[in-house]
Amino acid sequence: MMRTMSVLRLLALLFALALPAIAVAQTAPPAAAPAAPAAIPMPKLVLPTKPTAPEPPPVTSPEAAKAFADILKDDNARAKLIGELEKLAQPATSDAAATPADAAAATDAADNKPAVPLAREIGSVTQDLSRQVVDVVLKIGRGLGNLTRLVDGSAAINWDGVREQGLSLIILVVFAFATLTIARFLARFPLGAVERVAEGKPLPRRVLWIGLALLIDWAVIGLAWFITSAYAIAVAGGGRIDLMQSLFIDAFVVIEFLKSCLAAVFQYRRPALKLFNLDRATARYWFLWLSRLIGFLGYGVLVAHPLVNQAIGFSVGIGFRLAVVLITLVGAMVLVTMKRDEVRNGLYRLLEPIKSSVLRTILALLAHGWHVVVIIYLAVAFVLWVSRPFDAVDYMAWATVETIFAIAVGGIVASLISHAISGGIRLPADVKKTLPLLEARLNMLVPMLFRAVHVVLVAVVVAVVLQSWGVINLLSWFESDGGSDAVGRILSAAIIVLAAGGIWLAASSWVEYRLNPSLGRITNARTRTLLSLFRNAFSIVLIIIAAMLTLSQLGVDIAPLVAGAGVVGLAVGFGSQKLVQDIITGAFIQFENAMNEGDVVTVAGLTGVVDRLTIRSVGIRDADGVYHIIPFSSVTSVSNAMRGFAFAASTVSVAYPTDLEEAKAAMKEAFDRLMDGPRGAVILEPLEMQGVVSFSAAGVALKVRIKTLPGEQWATGRLYNELVKRVFDERSIKFSFP
Repeated sequence: MMRTMSVLRLLALLFALALPAIAVAQTAPPAAAPAAPAAIPMPKLVLPTKPTAPEPPPVTSPEAAKAFADILKDDNARAKLIGELEKLAQPATSDAAATPADAAAATDAADNKPAVPLAREIGSVTQDLSRQVVDVVLKIGRGLGNLTRLVDGSAAINWDGVREQGLSLIILVVFAFATLTIARFLARFPLGAVERVAEGKPLPRRVLWIGLALLIDWAVIGLAWFITSAYAIAVAGGGRIDLMQSLFIDAFVVIEFLKSCLAAVFQYRRPALKLFNLDRATARYWFLWLSRLIGFLGYGVLVAHPLVNQAIGFSVGIGFRLAVVLITLVGAMVLVTMKRDEVRNGLYRLLEPIKSSVLRTILALLAHGWHVVVIIYLAVAFVLWVSRPFDAVDYMAWATVETIFAIAVGGIVASLISHAISGGIRLPADVKKTLPLLEARLNMLVPMLFRAVHVVLVAVVVAVVLQSWGVINLLSWFESDGGSDAVGRILSAAIIVLAAGGIWLAASSWVEYRLNPSLGRITNARTRTLLSLFRNAFSIVLIIIAAMLTLSQLGVDIAPLVAGAGVVGLAVGFGSQKLVQDIITGAFIQFENAMNEGDVVTVAGLTGVVDRLTIRSVGIRDADGVYHIIPFSSVTSVSNAMRGFAFAASTVSVAYPTDLEEAKAAMKEAFDRLMDGPRGAVILEPLEMQGVVSFSAAGVALKVRIKTLPGEQWATGRLYNELVKRVFDERSIKFSFP
């Protein structure tokens, strides 16, 4: 603010004598309009219909007259002043000369202008940016080139003015800093009391005392400003402070205020009042160097620059001010580069409590390249100051505040989202009993949804930051037809994706509900297989439809995609006959209910339990636990041991001298014992005695067969053989052996 006030004061000095002539040119009648002087060509302005009497020129001060005389003496400054006046006159002339018809035609042309291709628009933006960069470089070169006037002797130094104002200014500087030192010495006692009270307090309670200490320091600066201003008025005698003294006092207050804020942030003198956990050496280093840069820049631009303008000339002053800002910029960049690793490690430690993976990744990238961000920020500030020196400070301040606010709000929202889903989703016990897998599905889908929200949040923060810095005009884009259409399409696509996710979740939950055995619902293997296939097929169809609708809402023409999918499907059909055969054979196998999950089958020479069944292949796990995937094109027959009923066949070989009737009776007794045990529930019919089935060198083979439920034949046969061995031993019946 103070810098802006000083700039306005300087402008008042430069243009004070030109204002009367401009006022006369705007108010005099056309016939009596005076011609503009040759040195300063005046603009041709449209006069009002009713002439008014010219106002008397305002009273100007000797300082203003002297400053304007310096401009007229300097060729470069005079040419620049003429150019600025011509620029001021051009919009007024063009606006006055435009008729309502021309304005309407221009509006119609703007509304009906053809759309500019994207490549041409990008090229235009690139050319504008290149011209701006060249213009900034030329301004810097011209400004620094003015310093050569100190060497070639074209600039004369007004030593009398330097001695006249320099001595009084030096005395005022010494008095101001002495007053500030004494005031801060006296402020040690209240600040020490505040430090003792704040010591050992947690940070939330310590912030109050830190603010109180900052207010005390500001009061000290205000007291020093008041005493220094009073001294300057008393010394002036006429009740009016000299311009240079006023500029110094303003700069003194601003710079000490900024240093006070830096001291509150780093606070290496009073550790009990520090905000951040920085060691004393690091805090002292940053405070001292940043204070030096602020002091050098502030006093150089706000005090030394006007002094050079008065003592040497306006053009040399421009070069001097540019040199001061450039030296400060280089010093800040060097300081940032030297401490980049130390600050990076400190920032990494601050990221440890953050739970959000997206936010943590973004902040980690910013922490890794923080020095690049700061250097770019300083470079942009310098370029803006060169190109638009009068409002660059305000522009940078507002853009920085908006950027920090956007990042802070985005970080808080991301942290709240991460905290909300950190523990996962917990469903009531009755819901978990009915739908056991629903909680797992929700814990899979909801984090994916919030990751998408994080991405959108990052995009919004980036857009707001770019809007703050004038890179894009987001509000105008939203208000335009194209922006509204794009936002509508994106929202429609998001709704389609959410609806598809909800439909998939409902369908999967319904299948799970139908297959849940805890609800007392009996489901056979065929039902389980068909429902599982339905869930897979429905998921694929739903994904395809949702993808097509989403692309359609985003403006993608899906007709070529559908036609291309048909052509690709035809090509795949010709080129992948085995795949087509797999699918067709699998469809018929499912249609004929040849096998289901959990069945024991023999397929392609492999016997095992059907572990997984798809439309293209079957997964079988054999007795050794090996998992086999068999495509249906390789299946010529299916042997299913799990259909309707099964037989447990047992062949017993006895010696030739054995009484066959006694052996049959023993085998019947073993079956009776089997029926009396728990296995009797799975046996469907009485023992089927098939009698002698073969003769061998070892003995006579007797065979029996037991009808059981499907899948129970193997356990039943093993238990029956065990009982036969036990009964034969009791009756001393010998088994045959070579």
